[in-house]
Amino acid sequence: MKLAKQTIWITGASSGVGEGMATVFHREGANLILSGRREAELERVAADCAGGPGRVTVVPFDITDAVARESAARRVLDEFERIDILVNNAGIGQRSLAKDTSLDVDRRIMEVDFFAPVALTKLVLPRMIEQQGGHLLVTSSVAGKHAVPLHTAYCAAKHALHGYFDTLRVEHLKDNIAVTLLVIAGIRSDVFQHALIGDGSEYGDSDWGDGAGMSAEACAERVVEAIVGREREVVIGIEAALQALALKDKDPEEFIERMAKMMEWMLQGRRMRQGKA
Repeated sequence: MKLAKQTIWITGASSGVGEGMATVFHREGANLILSGRREAELERVAADCAGGPGRVTVVPFDITDAVARESAARRVLDEFERIDILVNNAGIGQRSLAKDTSLDVDRRIMEVDFFAPVALTKLVLPRMIEQQGGHLLVTSSVAGKHAVPLHTAYCAAKHALHGYFDTLRVEHLKDNIAVTLLVIAGIRSDVFQHALIGDGSEYGDSDWGDGAGMSAEACAERVVEAIVGREREVVIGIEAALQALALKDKDPEEFIERMAKMMEWMLQGRRMRQGKA
């Protein structure tokens, strides 16, 4: 088993990519700490992992609540001698044009998708330095590599993750701490339904058909390879998203035009679903 006896703390573990990682990592022998806001869903994921070789512990908390975050970190660090891997996976999406999005929503997205994982990392990092090794995994997105319409604040947060954690990797090279950024796109999850629109309410819909995209478990299996290889960055997702990523560097003007067309397609699809077409 590739992750035997490693202790892995996963945030955003109650669904989607986080749940997929929990399932696959446990199958590979890891001890898991599962975190997120929805305790009942975390318990469900933990129950699904029951019977495997590793231990599973549920530590629910809101990652944006500083007091709850520090309390959760104290509990984890007191209960576990080592934290081999921290997976900063919790996040929130966006589905609104910049001009229609309140600054409060921009701040909320930055808080969840950037400041919260940075804050949790700061709480765990001293233990990794003390134990002379560790691995930080950060769930990013193609939105952290290029423009994606209707995602301005989300893109900003994901780009910020790359800047921060790429630099952190350099600062702690001597401490044997690896950093892997997961650039994902088109993974099946409920992220679309819970994405924020301009007034802060949830989008409650999907821009893609039901069942479209790569499964969360298939994504997680590729993540295991990235952990074992201590890869700095790994791109995981559907072919169309990977092609867009390549096009940005190959033909920037064509890339911008395609993104603009995608925006119109997304807006038209929304109008049709709302009966406004």
